[in-house]
Amino acid sequence: MEEKVKNNYTIGIIGSLIGALVGSIPWVLMYIFANMMYAILAIVIVLCSYYGYKITKAKIDKKFPVIISISSFIAITITMFIIIPICMMVQNGVEISVETFQILYSNNEFFNAISTDYLISLLFSLVVISGIIINLNKQIKAGVDSENIKLIYNEVENNSYTKEDIEIVKETFEKNEAMDKKHTITKELMIEELGRKFDEKKARGIFNYLKVQNIIKKKSGRYYFSEKAQKSVLYRYGISNLKTFIVILLISTILAGIIVFSEQKQKEKMNLDNGSQIRSYELGVDGLKLELPEDMTILSDEQINYYFGKEYVQMYDCLAVSKDFRKMIMVFSEDKTEENKKQTAEEYIKEAVKDEDITINEQKIGENIFYNVEFTYKNNGVEYASDNYVYDAGDRFVCIIFDSLKNNKINLDDIIVIKNK
Repeated sequence: MEEKVKNNYTIGIIGSLIGALVGSIPWVLMYIFANMMYAILAIVIVLCSYYGYKITKAKIDKKFPVIISISSFIAITITMFIIIPICMMVQNGVEISVETFQILYSNNEFFNAISTDYLISLLFSLVVISGIIINLNKQIKAGVDSENIKLIYNEVENNSYTKEDIEIVKETFEKNEAMDKKHTITKELMIEELGRKFDEKKARGIFNYLKVQNIIKKKSGRYYFSEKAQKSVLYRYGISNLKTFIVILLISTILAGIIVFSEQKQKEKMNLDNGSQIRSYELGVDGLKLELPEDMTILSDEQINYYFGKEYVQMYDCLAVSKDFRKMIMVFSEDKTEENKKQTAEEYIKEAVKDEDITINEQKIGENIFYNVEFTYKNNGVEYASDNYVYDAGDRFVCIIFDSLKNNKINLDDIIVIKNK
């Protein structure tokens, strides 16, 4: 029964994935409550994935590093694109649903921000994962028993090669004065020397094992024995691979910097303070136009797409916001069809809100009558008012939606003006 468990990859995969998801908790807490994204915490996900697999006592072979890499990638992806958005919704009192996710991810600003954080996290995780994979593969190739597999393998000896065997190898290198990169020996000569002390199979085996452990090192096609690597695990796994690690880290940092810089430039481009502020919009009927207050501006299609998503570009003819986005004005129109040609503005708005009993108010601007329904709602404990106006323009219905704080409502007669004819 125990052997079956050890050879069962499935239980190991489950353990690795659970471990990775548990390891994501510090990252989620930091992201949500501290409003910070520490990509370095992705390392914890990789480490927990490793220990999650080991605790199941599942079989450890060349598939082990691949499994924890994939589990870490899945956990980072789930955390970034599902768990964190859900936590943000809960924190802001937003209902969790498929529709909410669709709305959230249609917002380009949100999608770009979370995608940037995701890519940076993957880059830093790649540095850690690559180091772990190299180390694990070396131990697996060297025949280290499953229970002795470690992130950093401290002891050089194993069940196949004792301390005495390794000392014999060291003495053989010393005898041939091959103890540093300036004084080396060919593999053939060393195998021949070791073959006199062990059988040929063991001689080749221990030579290759110590080479994997970075104790026997290669220089220009020849080899030497490193006493520093034998005595220091830091030197064996750290210093010897320091150049590779620095290169990977440097590339990751540069790529992360490029991503952040690009995102920052995009934000600056979309900043509402940039460029000329457009505060006037003609409705194209009866000389009516919108004149916005100084704290509001009409967004371009590019800005609408960035902040709200392409659906909003298609949905509205005009979308204006305040800098804090607590005031919004949305304008769209619907051409009259044969079906609604005889429909009044009152009937149209009742049908639109799907409530026959709703109270409809009239508001007159000059000789023009606007029909209005008002809704209130709360967001983060703050009460908002949404005023929906409909104007019968003859061939179409013009709809204007005002969305603002209830205690600082946008008034129609402050916004709508009639051009001088």
